[in-house]
Amino acid sequence: MSRTANEKGPKSELKLTDAVAARADVPVGKTEVILYDNELPGLTLRVRKTGGKSWVFLFTKPGVDGTQRKTLGPWPRFKEKDARAAAKIATGDLVRTGDPNAAKREAKQQQQAAKERMTLSQLIEAKGPYEKALQRRGIVNWQVALSAMRRGLAGHLTKDIRSLTRRQIVAEADRIAATGKRGAADDMRKHTHTFLEWCVSRGFVDANVLAGYRNPKPTRAERVGRRQKGRALTDDEVVKVWKAAGKLGTFGQLARLCLLGGPRRSEPTMLEWSRHILDDRITFDEAWTKMGLHHDVPRTQPIDEVLAAAKHFQRSTSDYVFPSPKTGGQMSGFTKMVARLIKEAEVARFTMHDLRRTLRTIMSRCGYDNEIQRLCVGQKPRGIDQVYNHDEQWIIRKMAFEAAHDYIAELVGAKRIGKVVRLQRTNPLDPIKAELLGRLREHYATGAA
Repeated sequence: MSRTANEKGPKSELKLTDAVAARADVPVGKTEVILYDNELPGLTLRVRKTGGKSWVFLFTKPGVDGTQRKTLGPWPRFKEKDARAAAKIATGDLVRTGDPNAAKREAKQQQQAAKERMTLSQLIEAKGPYEKALQRRGIVNWQVALSAMRRGLAGHLTKDIRSLTRRQIVAEADRIAATGKRGAADDMRKHTHTFLEWCVSRGFVDANVLAGYRNPKPTRAERVGRRQKGRALTDDEVVKVWKAAGKLGTFGQLARLCLLGGPRRSEPTMLEWSRHILDDRITFDEAWTKMGLHHDVPRTQPIDEVLAAAKHFQRSTSDYVFPSPKTGGQMSGFTKMVARLIKEAEVARFTMHDLRRTLRTIMSRCGYDNEIQRLCVGQKPRGIDQVYNHDEQWIIRKMAFEAAHDYIAELVGAKRIGKVVRLQRTNPLDPIKAELLGRLREHYATGAA
């Protein structure tokens, strides 16, 4: 047993007993003194100037410089007999493990880990850490993400987030997919992957257990048998839905606006009369949209008729254009309202997003290309154009909306006034493109001759 000099007080070696401990005192000018037992190596009594006395086991760890310390207990609560028994146990731990403090240190670490333990429920609960993080980042669909995880991982909410495995998450996704809700299964897995990346960045877990996971590539049989995602309403269905929507109050007018303007279903619920209804257009803030792009719809005759009808449902306590019929606040509960619209219209099942697809389809029939359609409904331009081309192309977008609205007005028998242009089956830019192509052909023909 090697020992280092005690700089705080003199060393003394004698058999340590309870009587010795009772008489022990600190010399004048010192803050403490350590008394060494002459029978059991490592056993000491630490006496402080404040009057505190405790049994301490001193030892050296292999390969580590200096003397280490293990506190055995305070005197007089810990008597000599207890101290000697504890010192012998510490000596045995030193021989077996090389560190008598290892067990205590491990227990402390486990206690600290238990204190820092976070369950899945604590992280994704209402007003919890992850919800606040999504809101700070301005994620529009934060409620959808949290709902997908709360429902999909309901059986694992009380588990430590560090114990959640890939096998458990994939098994839950497979369970959801087996009920025919493959889209819900994919959403749950996607949102969980994003959540686990956040957990890694915050130190709640060491690694994302879904890192590198990919769905298997669909086989030919799966591609053939898979139902096409979404649909566009036929002309006959547009007429039926339009007329049925006129009987469903505020929601009916919101549905008509979705058909005319192509917004996602949640976007019109945030429209306010004082902020978003302008003289020449309806504007949707970029903070609402999925792509973070602001989206405008021109004020045409059909749009004005929808706004005039919405005025009848305006609340004195709310500035919303389409307030909830129950609360007067932001509208919600689309599942039941869409089901009622489908029943009233007597058409095949469709979603609110299908109204957005229907508008794009009508614009295509009117001769407007995909890029113009994407701009009209607030989708990002393709490729490098989104970086370099910042022209909003409002004039041609306005023409595309007017052509589509004229098409719909003709179907439903609505009035068409001067500001709504006649149905155009060709893109107004097509003649210019044709002229340029003709010049190129002439140029190359002259060169070849």
